[in-house]
Amino acid sequence: MIKIMIVDDMPIFLEYLRGCIDWNSYGFEICCEARDGKEALEKIEEFYPDVVLTDITMPYINGLELAERITSDYPDISVILITGNNEFEYARKAVKIGVCDYIVKPFEKEELILSLLKLHDNIGKAVETQIIQDGEAEKELDEELKTVIYVGNNDKGALAGIEKHLFPKKEVGSAYLLALFRFDTAGYSKGRIDAREKLMNWENLIAKLLGDMLELEGSFRIFHDFENNIVVLMDFDSDTALDNYKGYEFTDIIQVVKSQLEISSSVAIEKATGLGDIKKAYEKCLSFLSQKGYGQLWDLRKSNDEKGYASLDAIIRLNKDIETLQADDAELVISTLWTRLHKKESVDGNVSITDMNLLTSAISILMTNIISSGFSIERIYGEGFSPEKFMADAKSSEEMRDNVIYLYKKRIEFEKGKRESKTHSTAQAAKQYIEENYGNNELSISDISEKLCVNQTYLRKMFKSEMDMTLTEYITQLRMQEAKRLITSTDYKLTEVAERVGYNDVSYFSNVFKKFYGISPRSMGKE
Repeated sequence: MIKIMIVDDMPIFLEYLRGCIDWNSYGFEICCEARDGKEALEKIEEFYPDVVLTDITMPYINGLELAERITSDYPDISVILITGNNEFEYARKAVKIGVCDYIVKPFEKEELILSLLKLHDNIGKAVETQIIQDGEAEKELDEELKTVIYVGNNDKGALAGIEKHLFPKKEVGSAYLLALFRFDTAGYSKGRIDAREKLMNWENLIAKLLGDMLELEGSFRIFHDFENNIVVLMDFDSDTALDNYKGYEFTDIIQVVKSQLEISSSVAIEKATGLGDIKKAYEKCLSFLSQKGYGQLWDLRKSNDEKGYASLDAIIRLNKDIETLQADDAELVISTLWTRLHKKESVDGNVSITDMNLLTSAISILMTNIISSGFSIERIYGEGFSPEKFMADAKSSEEMRDNVIYLYKKRIEFEKGKRESKTHSTAQAAKQYIEENYGNNELSISDISEKLCVNQTYLRKMFKSEMDMTLTEYITQLRMQEAKRLITSTDYKLTEVAERVGYNDVSYFSNVFKKFYGISPRSMGKE
């Protein structure tokens, strides 16, 4: 858990902060509280939080002074200031002295959650503690919900059983409302290392946030499609409740995600008369969002445009080809799509944006599958690989088609080789690498994932599952155990001990040691 200290001289606000969020469900715990900066500094030594969330205006030592002391004496502790509008300039100054972020009152709890999670590696730690990892029951539901949006009326028998399972209190003949939440993947990925993996983690977290925000007269299910877009299926208690629903929660979260994470997104909502029509509603939303920009909610319930997405069947088939390692069929699907696009171009004179986006979706599905499987995109396609640049560099439409086929074949070939190699488990390999390299002060989870050719998200989850502790905890444990041995059985100076276990800064090492053992390294040396 990520430990948080909250500091405010107003009891009512401390009470609000304590209760406004289900902290544990997001991987946080309130470890202590303080009424002023002086008390906060005293409690830091005892509780050693990961994050200090503090007001500015307080007696004795105010929030700015507290922040300056913390950033100077405890550089590994993050500070977030909570400010009023009239204190905005103070907050701007605080950023210059090392404060990580500031939240202006009044704020939405979602702003605070995202602000906390974007600090350093907190979103990674949330993955490590499996806060946003689905259990087996949720995965089964997810597959059923994917069936609803991709199969539709093609299998009415299967849908009847799924509907009873998903919405047991569903009124016969009543309608659904579907919302599709799509993110600007290309915009977020530009110039960022491991951007797609990070975005998928954020998408999973945002889906959880959305679930906590939604307030409607009825029930809902939230899941992801093959591109990891968020899909919300809502069942209202009455047609009136459905018709009156405005989707303000979606508008709010679009704005919060943009302001806190700099991720652009958009949402489309559409009505479906029954579960069998969900596919049609999903196609309409997907088609619409493929042609529009980002930044707002689109309500399609009054739209007369009935155009659907170009062949979701091809998307389903490509996803299946990856799972079953059918490279030849994937090539056939892509070639058929391309031929159809060019046939349409010769008849109509142009190819629609929606049709072109089908091939873009094919690449997005492929990248999502790679990350979900735990592999590194760069390990499969080479260092510095960017699917967007790879496609943009194509000199002709035929080369663009061949590039898409190449990406699928390369992925499937890699999967075949991986299955045949029977390598050691990810967790054990990571453990061995850490034991051999914990003395390196530049050792990072990124290094380990690169060495093992898996992505960081998968590595974190597998290690936590196997070892019952996070990677960060294991690295710290090894370092502290070796430091204790060196302190109690050798004559090394504290600076040398710190360096031998991977710390350049002896002050930082001492703080970590005290946090781990409860006493300072110098005190242990005297025992």
